[in-house]
Amino acid sequence: MWAHADVAVGCMDAGKHVLCEKMMAWDVDGCERMLAASRKNHRVLEIGYQRNYNTIYQAAHDGIIKAGVLGDVYLARIAWHRNGNWRRVANPPSPDYNPSQWGYPTFDHLYNWRLYKKYSRGLLAELASHQVNITNWFFDAAPNAVIGTGGIFRFPEHGREVPDHVYATFEYPGGRMATFSAIESNAFDNYYECFYGTKGTLILQGEAEAYLFEEGSAKPATNIEVTAKGSGPALEASESRVADAGGKQAVATAAGGSGQNLDRLAAYRSEISGFCSAIRTGSPLACGPERAMHSAVACIKAFDATEQKTRLPVDHPAVT
Repeated sequence: MWAHADVAVGCMDAGKHVLCEKMMAWDVDGCERMLAASRKNHRVLEIGYQRNYNTIYQAAHDGIIKAGVLGDVYLARIAWHRNGNWRRVANPPSPDYNPSQWGYPTFDHLYNWRLYKKYSRGLLAELASHQVNITNWFFDAAPNAVIGTGGIFRFPEHGREVPDHVYATFEYPGGRMATFSAIESNAFDNYYECFYGTKGTLILQGEAEAYLFEEGSAKPATNIEVTAKGSGPALEASESRVADAGGKQAVATAAGGSGQNLDRLAAYRSEISGFCSAIRTGSPLACGPERAMHSAVACIKAFDATEQKTRLPVDHPAVT
């Protein structure tokens, strides 16, 4: 992540379009440089928030959130829980391998860069940024303040620098909140986004299941089906293939319902197809650098709030 801005700007200055992984950049200045390079060079820049290309999320946004099915939503709960230290184990390619040519003092810094502050914002960047991006989309807003806490509680060994437990509350306009937790001591909850409304509750779990509960009802959750004309949504289509080329049905199942889960990899394929389509035809991106920047800025500030264990305002750069 620490190299995103330099690499992306260099590519766009060289006339290349860029599909960059999340978070957009390590700091706000990097995000602004990437957006400016995209506009100056008239190059397509997309950031890898694949949930925007996931048919379940699209259907939930258009058919439930935008349609007002949940009523007034004041709280979102977003979580990503694991039971492990996030550390990868490997040997250098050769005994005399020198990672300093890539800017890393040791091979562990290169291979486990997510664990060091110089290269990553930790769990808030690698996990929360996905879910803050979705909350911003569903709330049609960006947070204006964040409260954070956490620390290295379970895995202090090997010089780890980023927290293994993080808790943050993002404050949005209109009295709305999003609470985030990422822990590395229990995987029971896995990961999900949950939106609580005055008329209903929407749970999006594991990027493959969606549940809709009517408020105050003992009825089972309603099925959320993602279907299209013909055999289903085009999960493997391209500019030169017909709409049902994928031949796959994407159905979100709920309690008491039936159907098959969405192929999670389909969202990644759709993301790449959307990126290519934007280059070839000028079609709009599902996320885009402006929305990705709002997610990054919020998570960067949340990292700072967690470090300081305090509440900080979130000042978003002006983007038009």
